[in-house]
Amino acid sequence: MALISRLRKRIENPKDDISAGKNSLGFTDAFSIGIGGIVGGGIFATIGLAVVESRGATYISFLIGGVVALLTAYSYLRLSVTYPSKGGTVKFINQAFGEGLFTGSLNTLLVMTYIVLLAVYAYAFATYTVATFFPKDEYEFWHKVFTCGIMIVLAVINFIGPNIAEKSEGFFNICKLIILLIFVLLGLFAGDLAIERLGPADWVSAPQIVAAGMLVFISYEGFELIANVSDQVRDKEKNLSYAYFGSVITAMIFYMFIIVVTIGHLSFDAITASRDYALSAAAQVFMGKTGFILLAIGAMLATASAINAGLFGASKLPLMLAEEGEAPERYEKKLWGRYPVGLGMIAILVLLIANFLDLHALAAAASSGFILVFLMVNVANAKLAKETKSKRWICILGALVCFAALAILLIQIARDPAHRYELWFIGGLMVFPFLYQSVFNAHKKFYKKKS
Repeated sequence: MALISRLRKRIENPKDDISAGKNSLGFTDAFSIGIGGIVGGGIFATIGLAVVESRGATYISFLIGGVVALLTAYSYLRLSVTYPSKGGTVKFINQAFGEGLFTGSLNTLLVMTYIVLLAVYAYAFATYTVATFFPKDEYEFWHKVFTCGIMIVLAVINFIGPNIAEKSEGFFNICKLIILLIFVLLGLFAGDLAIERLGPADWVSAPQIVAAGMLVFISYEGFELIANVSDQVRDKEKNLSYAYFGSVITAMIFYMFIIVVTIGHLSFDAITASRDYALSAAAQVFMGKTGFILLAIGAMLATASAINAGLFGASKLPLMLAEEGEAPERYEKKLWGRYPVGLGMIAILVLLIANFLDLHALAAAASSGFILVFLMVNVANAKLAKETKSKRWICILGALVCFAALAILLIQIARDPAHRYELWFIGGLMVFPFLYQSVFNAHKKFYKKKS
């Protein structure tokens, strides 16, 4: 919690941080940010989707997602060591490609992708809450109530009382990890595990396995949060290296055990029926109703924590873009020491998206956005390879893997009539940033000439 406090203060008051907070974070701090960002709301929300799509090969899908994350983590590491900044991805993109329509569009895409990710968390929070405490015939009504309620409450807290969220965030993170650990330990030794479900007889085709891994890629994207504190990490070469790669590898191992327990205790048909709250359904098999409620509480804590941290971080992105001349100056306006315009805009968009799309569409769009951004971060590092002392072939490989993975995901969605409509939303997510930046740049030029 002390770490979170320092991070909040340095982002809100960067000038105060120049002398007092310089090089104040070690490996443990950076690793905690990475593992906390990776293992959280994403695994609770998406594991059911992954099993439905790839069945017994789910662990391979997650391994593929982990490999994509590791390749991209290399680029983030080299860029973080060379250009340490609280701006993270935004700064890396601008450093490589300079100011202009292209970088503005990529950075706007990052903002929009975080908005969709927050919608995933809000949807998952409502799903686990309603599935645990309300009858099925009231599901739809209460799902919308809790989707809206959690966003409104945490948006208000982030604005008027960030200290409340700050003090509880560390507690929430510890609780979710403990609950997942209890799930794994008890699940491995309680009753017989149907390990045979993980065998090749229950695998799907290779493209489907890859697509499933990319569909749930949001379960890995959190490592990029380390970049936002890279300027505060001491002995950057060593500590950032261990933090980036260590957090991704630890998450991969943890996910493997979670998958084994889930599929080992729950049939594929049962997972399909409970895909939006699969971990609770699996826990109920070997822990009874208590297990269902425990995992639901873990999911609520994890998603609420992710929304809280996401709102705080994502609401600063429009401010960073405004400082770079890539967004209107209104995002720089302060009220009571806060930046309410970005926070309000993000909260409203999350509410709209989360109430009109299902979890599969939200996860597919968020994962697509992050894969595209990560592709460009790999390209950025390849372009800056001499400055960052990187092996260019690794950066190029990372970019190609991201491109191939994204292409396979989109092709598989196009082949599935039930999900084909999602391409319209994903396409809109990709195109909107370009249109927005085009209009914004034209607006700037018009008023510049007029003045």
